[in-house]
Amino acid sequence: MKHLDFIFYFTAVLIGYLFGSFLPAYFLAQKLKGVDIREEGTKNAGTVNTYHVLGLFPAIITAVFDVSKGLISLYLGQLITGSAFGGYLAAAASISGHVFPFYLKFRGGQGVASATGLLIYFLGIFYGQGFLPWFSLFLLAFLVIILSWIARKGEFVGGFILPSLFFLILIFVPFSAAKLFSLLIILYILAINVLNIWKFGLWKPSEFAQKGLIGWRLYLRPLAFLLILIYFKLERKIVLTFLGALTLFFLVPDLLRLISNQINRFFFVKVRKIYKEKEKTRFSSITLFLVSFFLTLLLFEQDIAVVAISFLIFGDFFSKIYGLRFGRTPFFDKTVQGSLAHFCACLMAGYILHPFVQISLPVIFLGGLVASLVEALPLGIDDNLSVALISASVIYITRLF
Repeated sequence: MKHLDFIFYFTAVLIGYLFGSFLPAYFLAQKLKGVDIREEGTKNAGTVNTYHVLGLFPAIITAVFDVSKGLISLYLGQLITGSAFGGYLAAAASISGHVFPFYLKFRGGQGVASATGLLIYFLGIFYGQGFLPWFSLFLLAFLVIILSWIARKGEFVGGFILPSLFFLILIFVPFSAAKLFSLLIILYILAINVLNIWKFGLWKPSEFAQKGLIGWRLYLRPLAFLLILIYFKLERKIVLTFLGALTLFFLVPDLLRLISNQINRFFFVKVRKIYKEKEKTRFSSITLFLVSFFLTLLLFEQDIAVVAISFLIFGDFFSKIYGLRFGRTPFFDKTVQGSLAHFCACLMAGYILHPFVQISLPVIFLGGLVASLVEALPLGIDDNLSVALISASVIYITRLF
């Protein structure tokens, strides 16, 4: 890099940092109430805390400025350096300035509003270039509305929407610096969401343990999707052999403990943390999940199988997370909130997969609806066994007509 170029880039980064370091929430709180907003409410110099501490109008001022300053820094950086990369550096510096303002001992806000403004801008660019279909943005907006009603916590809405948006951009948008920068922004906002969930105690694993959930089994469930990715790359026979062996690994101990009280007692008294209390006299849900996984791959063609199994994996995961945490309205043995979260997960999983399978979106969404109903209705069959097999059957029959 030439000496003059370095000066331009340094100037762009410095201006971005200084512009980002101006925190309207801090100065408005000082002016209106004589308080440090970083010591009030959630102790965050951002829009939401400004609303709770100062009211609506100061929050609007804060929101407009915080959302805009990343975009302004992006424009100034490009103008000063004459390159898109210079703009990205200035925009990143603006977020850093918001988080680490020099005049407040480097303790500011979280930079989510600035990052969100940049993300919306790039989504508009990708849509304008024809890379993101309008339906993908419509679907995201629809899911935001549903999840906001379910969770009523922005962090849990973001915890679902941000990974979905990450994969949508990853799949639909060709590689470019703008794509990479937008993905980094998503990861940053997601990290802040996770931090806030931990910081404010919004997620309490102990509550789930009290309701009979075993943490490692719940958190490992999404990793089963790796088997679907492998299925796209390897021969069907190899995948079925591996999955069959894995199924037997869990099925055999289940059979032994159900036959022998002594073995059953060993698992529940000596080992623990493997089976749920309600599984003392029946097959474990993880065994039924693997059996269903194996049978769905065995009985149905690849496209149908991967879609139906994705319903089983992600629908079950999010229904438990949102249903047990935010379930308020009973719906048979489940809750309306948990069943809606299941349906949201099926919609997004199916939409992300649809470019790779020869199944129309209406059929995929019908399969997702059926999967969610099967999971919620008291059919007398464990949903770990029934969801994938029944939804795959519906997709298969629908495609025939």
